[in-house]
Amino acid sequence: MRADSRNMAGIESGLFAAVLGPLMQNRWIIVLLAALTAMQAALAAVLTVAWQCPVKSTLGVICPGCGLTRAVVLFAQGHWKAAIDLHAFAPVVFGIGIFLVIGASLPTGRRHKFAERVAAFERRTAIVALLMLSIAAYWILRIIQMI
Repeated sequence: MRADSRNMAGIESGLFAAVLGPLMQNRWIIVLLAALTAMQAALAAVLTVAWQCPVKSTLGVICPGCGLTRAVVLFAQGHWKAAIDLHAFAPVVFGIGIFLVIGASLPTGRRHKFAERVAAFERRTAIVALLMLSIAAYWILRIIQMI
């Protein structure tokens, strides 16, 4: 085995592992995630007390996802600027939600092919690692702005 292929195997199993693609393999996981997300978004949309951020409520510091639910609700309602002002990753999370809905609605064979393509894209582009780094950088900038 060449060194290049060993490095690629390590990369694929580490930070560059697929996340969304494997989730899409199981329809019940997608439906459960969609139901929980819809419940949280519905509670946030009607301004009822939704699930509060445990980091902010216990430590008093915003977490990387603080405001994301409200921002996604605003984005879904067509208030794009307000959504992005509240949390810059609202369009990304909304897009991931669309992928989950597509995955849940596809017939089994097509869902598996779609999930495999999504997983291959995730591994090839390292999108999961890039998103995690981007969200961490965005979080740090939000904290600095609050100071």
